[in-house]
Amino acid sequence: MGLRRITAAIGLAAGLAMAWPASAVLPPYVYLEARASADVHLQVRVSRVHKVTRENACRVEGRALAVWRGSVKTGDKVSFNLPCRFASTPVMPGPTLWFDPSRLKPGLILEGFFEPAEGSLRPARDQVFVVSAATSQPLCETTDYACRDPGAAP
Repeated sequence: MGLRRITAAIGLAAGLAMAWPASAVLPPYVYLEARASADVHLQVRVSRVHKVTRENACRVEGRALAVWRGSVKTGDKVSFNLPCRFASTPVMPGPTLWFDPSRLKPGLILEGFFEPAEGSLRPARDQVFVVSAATSQPLCETTDYACRDPGAAP
């Protein structure tokens, strides 16, 4: 193999290696649009988590602690699936924001943006986040990708 082919192969491999991580997420505006258009925005205290390994999901059940948008009322029972990364889950690039199932425990507080889905909720573009405490004001906004959680560990 000539020097030109080796150089081209190395260049192609380097280009693919750099492009691979870039394809792992969507542009930030897509997630912000999902937040802005979601029917429901709330905080939930987790009461139960069921692992659904065949679907690479965790079924979360809890109670709404604060509701800023939607038909859910404070105190309502809510349930939804979150994508969970089990040991058997293949690592694939893509826009899914995976949860570690060992961290989803009763008492945990989540804030998220959801759509109604057949008697439960469906996260809008996986826009569900662990927050340090229940708050009267949302920590996650529709204008900034970060969730401003003053109680979070640095």
